[in-house]
Amino acid sequence: MSQPDLPRPYRHPGHAFLSGYDCPEAADLVMPYVSFLRSEAGLSDDPPIDLAAIYRHFGMPEPRRAPLVDQQGILVDGNAGLILIKEDDPVVRQRFTEGHELMELLFDAQEQVLDGQQPGCRGVEKERWCDRGAAELLMPGSSFAPRVRELGMSLQTGQTLANLYTTSLIATLLHMIQHTSGSHALVMWRKAHSRRDLAGIDANKPLPPKKLRVWWRSCSPSWTGGFIPKNKSIAQRSLIAKTYKIRQSHTGSEQINLGYHSIHCDTETMPIQIGDQFCVLSILNHNV
Repeated sequence: MSQPDLPRPYRHPGHAFLSGYDCPEAADLVMPYVSFLRSEAGLSDDPPIDLAAIYRHFGMPEPRRAPLVDQQGILVDGNAGLILIKEDDPVVRQRFTEGHELMELLFDAQEQVLDGQQPGCRGVEKERWCDRGAAELLMPGSSFAPRVRELGMSLQTGQTLANLYTTSLIATLLHMIQHTSGSHALVMWRKAHSRRDLAGIDANKPLPPKKLRVWWRSCSPSWTGGFIPKNKSIAQRSLIAKTYKIRQSHTGSEQINLGYHSIHCDTETMPIQIGDQFCVLSILNHNV
């Protein structure tokens, strides 16, 4: 009668990876580290990526769900591989957080190896690298990019690939933007005041009404539509404003004013709830 496999002793993934490198402080080791995690665990690039296989290979405990506040995840102890994940997040958000915390283990190992001798990658920069690594871990470019090329850049493709890779729609679309050869921009819009509205606030006068403005945006490497200013408002006649007003998706061609210039785009929109804010998510396809 065969015996069940015994749990492996814990091996710090970051230290295991860095043992093969002479420059442990480089942030650009994130992508090789992602490949290392998958190959060590015997995983291919076929979706969905089985994160549990990585935990088993390195003898890590499964991340624990906890009632975290204002944080999606925490690397509690890198030397024990203990990770906490926000228990009431959707499963796809939890998976991305798990990927992020696996990236944190690389930086945890770097800090231990450097022992404060060099500042390393920290703060916002480190968080961005961890997000990039998590996206590549869950959506390997080698299998993801061909699907984007085949299906095209659209909200429907985003939903199809999100279901396939078990990732959130927004994370999937952000990854798609970086793997498309076309001129596309992903833009999230929300109602907000401008800096001018808030400058020199007079307590005796009411603020002007909020306008639908750019919250954040991400452009493809081949984007030709120019700079998209953050907090730029959109005209009331636009498909984006119409989507916000009637809570329905729209597709069409239109001229969009970006402040210092305007561009002609094929626009695709959808209403979306982000926390307590009602927003509009749009893909702008610039017609060159």
